[in-house]
Amino acid sequence: MLESRLVHTSLMGSSLTAKVVGGCPRGGVLSPFLWNLVVDRLLAITNDLGFSTFGYGDDIVIIVQGRFAHNVREIMQEALNVIVKWAVKEGLNISPHKTAIVPFTNGRKIEGLGPLLLHGKELKMLDEVKYLGVILYSKLNLNQHLQKIIRKAQTTFAVVRRICGKKWGLGSILV
Repeated sequence: MLESRLVHTSLMGSSLTAKVVGGCPRGGVLSPFLWNLVVDRLLAITNDLGFSTFGYGDDIVIIVQGRFAHNVREIMQEALNVIVKWAVKEGLNISPHKTAIVPFTNGRKIEGLGPLLLHGKELKMLDEVKYLGVILYSKLNLNQHLQKIIRKAQTTFAVVRRICGKKWGLGSILV
């Protein structure tokens, strides 16, 4: 699909043309289908090895559970190693700075999880992550997500109110 494909850009009188050597065209009709063909193999490999791996669009999630932090760390690192090996074989790259670890607990602080590495780079440990538009908080509650939704609704309401002014609402119809 990408054979003989060129990308052209111009800015302030200068232009550049380059040959595309990999990837799917963004927004293309076949792009989601092609991506699913590629990622489906990864999901099958990781799930066959016993990892709980889920994908939606270009987001992939690995869920690891265990009683002890060092066991969880070992399992997660093994899953990351499998994914890196697969990506290298497929000619793909997974960005460590777009990858995060969120330890979900029921109020406990996790000690001893240790660093997890992707391509030799330590992954960041976060208290929350946004996945498919929902903020997932490490303490297993939805308070952060609900607060964001409330702020967004208040902002939208304030904008509509500013646009409509005093003539907005039932009062202006009845007068």
